[in-house]
Amino acid sequence: MAFDDLGMDPSKQSAQDYTVSATGVVSRTFSVWIRQISQYIIIFGIISAVLTVISFLILFTVFERIGVLGTDPLSYFVNIFIMTSLPDLTLIAVSLLFAIVAFIINAILGGAAIKFALDDYNARRGDIRTSFSHSFRKTFNIIAVQLVISFFSSVLFLPGFYLLTNAMMSIDISDPFNPIFPPGSIENMMAGASLTLIGGIILLYVSARFAPTLAVVIDTDLSAIGSLKKSWNLTSGKVWHVLGSWILFGLVVVVLGAIVGAVGYFLQPYNLVIGSIVSTLLFGALTFIFPVVLYRDLSSRVKESSLDELMI
Repeated sequence: MAFDDLGMDPSKQSAQDYTVSATGVVSRTFSVWIRQISQYIIIFGIISAVLTVISFLILFTVFERIGVLGTDPLSYFVNIFIMTSLPDLTLIAVSLLFAIVAFIINAILGGAAIKFALDDYNARRGDIRTSFSHSFRKTFNIIAVQLVISFFSSVLFLPGFYLLTNAMMSIDISDPFNPIFPPGSIENMMAGASLTLIGGIILLYVSARFAPTLAVVIDTDLSAIGSLKKSWNLTSGKVWHVLGSWILFGLVVVVLGAIVGAVGYFLQPYNLVIGSIVSTLLFGALTFIFPVVLYRDLSSRVKESSLDELMI
């Protein structure tokens, strides 16, 4: 199924209609989003875009840097490595405080977006107030799940990234045509690149197995660990399907981001910041609608006799 079902009416779906191909997962994600785009901007886009503006103002006014701060543990540490070669305790303290607050707020916003999408995609009328009320009740589990996934991501990705980054930053490129490599820098670069590659492959697999977890949290009464287990079971034997859906979805989102970036090209040096703000406002909720469609797709593939086992 391709993008020809963008006009799909969720109210006319049957349980069997949830089973779709990888392209179907992507097309239905955009269908659910575009049908209620104004609602998703209200639920997630506006506040999340405001957080992006605040992170830019913190960096620009306090530290005279142009950029935005990460709001999840992995992107936070990656940003810190990229923005400064030496430990800047003030930058770390301020950005960490912001990251914690933004992380909690985005967890609530994301949970509300997922609840709204679940209702809308399940032929029920989505309600913003009900969605936020439900998300507040699930906040602890949402945050717990995101922290567990971020922990796995950090363990798999950061060691190699840190080694590679430090090795590259130790190279003296004052003369680009004759760079000076300190002793051991090349070996560290190779080791860092190898660790990053291996960690990235494992991370891709683990992320695929946990892809529908947040939708499970919102849709069930399972604990954070129980939701992770159910996600792992749902994706068993379907990793390539999940990865295919995920890659296609990521490519479309990248294209949309590139379009926004191209529009803001002449606004340099703030084009990347403005592009990030606009993308968050318009497309931010997509990352929470995707796991809903994927979750319904995977659940519909499970035989009735296996449903109880998945809840364990």
